Amino acid sequence: MRLFVYYFLNVILSILLGIFLIQQKKIIFIVILIFISLLILKNKFSNIVRLILIILSFISFINIISYYSIQNDYVSLKQFRVVNKNSKDVILKSRDIISRKYIIKDFENLDDIKIGMILNLDGEIKKLSYYDVGIVGEIKNYKINEFKTDFIYKFINMKNVIKDFFVMKFGDEKGNILSGLTFGDTSGLDKEYKNDLKSLGLVHILSVSGFHMNLIFMFISKILSVAPSLFISFLYLMFTGVKVSGIRAFTMMFLKQTAPKLYRTYDGINALCVAGVIILLLRPYEIFNMGFVYSFSATLGILMFNRKINDYFYKMPKLLADSVSLILSAQIFIFPISILIERKLEFGFLLSNMLLVPFYSVLMIFGILFVFFGMVPIVNEIILYLINFIFAVIDGGILFIKIITPKGIYLNDYIIIFILCLYVIYFLSKKVSYNKIKNIPILLFGLCFIFLNVFDLKVEFGKYFDKNYVILRNKFRSYMYVDKKIKDTQTLEEKLGVDKVFQDVDEKEIMFSNKRININFNDDKIYVEINRRQIDVLNEEHTARYYSDIYPNKYYVIF
Repeated sequence: MRLFVYYFLNVILSILLGIFLIQQKKIIFIVILIFISLLILKNKFSNIVRLILIILSFISFINIISYYSIQNDYVSLKQFRVVNKNSKDVILKSRDIISRKYIIKDFENLDDIKIGMILNLDGEIKKLSYYDVGIVGEIKNYKINEFKTDFIYKFINMKNVIKDFFVMKFGDEKGNILSGLTFGDTSGLDKEYKNDLKSLGLVHILSVSGFHMNLIFMFISKILSVAPSLFISFLYLMFTGVKVSGIRAFTMMFLKQTAPKLYRTYDGINALCVAGVIILLLRPYEIFNMGFVYSFSATLGILMFNRKINDYFYKMPKLLADSVSLILSAQIFIFPISILIERKLEFGFLLSNMLLVPFYSVLMIFGILFVFFGMVPIVNEIILYLINFIFAVIDGGILFIKIITPKGIYLNDYIIIFILCLYVIYFLSKKVSYNKIKNIPILLFGLCFIFLNVFDLKVEFGKYFDKNYVILRNKFRSYMYVDKKIKDTQTLEEKLGVDKVFQDVDEKEIMFSNKRININFNDDKIYVEINRRQIDVLNEEHTARYYSDIYPNKYYVIF
């Protein structure tokens, strides 16, 4: 029995229980509590397993409650470590027994501080929860008393030295890409390049994950034995900032290498759950981090389906079959999560992963070699030439794939629900007789078709940074109305799947889906009248997410 699957599930549910208690969502709290109780009382568990489940549940629940339980306060001579810099903001971590994250918005001296540095400051702490990054409060009216450095800062800052070395040798763009590949540092990457990688399904190569860890370990283990290879891999994990995907990859790799030494059989799914339990016990706030969700979803898909998919490609050359099956299996659980969040279907992921990931892998190895041997004249010239050649190949490959693959499609709500239902039916088919559920997909398709035609108009309200917007959609077109001017309307059109953006709108009257519609913006209040039926929305900014510029608030479906 894979007990760690139940331990991991129990930890997840207990953290969610604490979050929904904090948010005072009573119904969801009760539902999760029932699930935890049923899990603990499962018949096939021994009393020892039940006791472990209860202990893990209690620790996880207390951890998340304690982490987010802060009050507005004034701190004096308090020490914080800089953990991230984002645009004009700085994210700090307190140096307490329970280390919490705080944010300083519009930081004045952003160039004076570096990641890893310790700040001694006075300031007011205002409670503010950004669940996606684990931020619990904002520091306002602050005064920095002292900047300090220590061994951790010097160790982390070695990345900046190497990054500057890459930039000096290859220029800003290539140097930042190489830094992102080798150490997962994406702070200097061009936003357009990030968007290209995201649309091509290649953004995973920029996070320290199994892709990086396996390459590092395989390369070192050819020279050294298992123990020193694991130690160097651990140092690499520390050096790159101990990110979630890195912890997951290192834990699984460590268990795989040590299991035979302890006369145990390695089980990938159990190892994945061990990594999950460790991460969530140490950092319970990571549960809403999309890096955590995508990393574990992709790995679970590979572990469950890679071999099965590979069997279908037995006529292909082995190397190609392995590559295709790995990519497809990784997408099995990422795909439904991605369309639910991004609401977009991209087509280039399979081709880009097959053609470009091998080149990125070689580029990463050459990047690491260049760090160690870049000062040797002959080696320097050889590696410099090879890296520039590979960059040229990758740039050509990205351009080629963008030309031959169609643009992403923005998915309607009903289509998303239909796809998610198909997933549920597939997994039900493993437990229930196929004959009992074989007609359900046809029924769902029919319902989807009816809803797309009957519920013809959808109205969406939200914020884009400090701007209010209204989107009108039907099955043929979609228009967006914004109350202020926007520099880059193309980004919005791509992100939200709208055909046209109308800017600086105060009041607008249009005919849409055979309905007369009036739109009126008044500060944060939006009034929409549809055939004399009025919808009023107080459009407040959603504060649960930090890494987001778009805050959808309300949706209305009109007959």
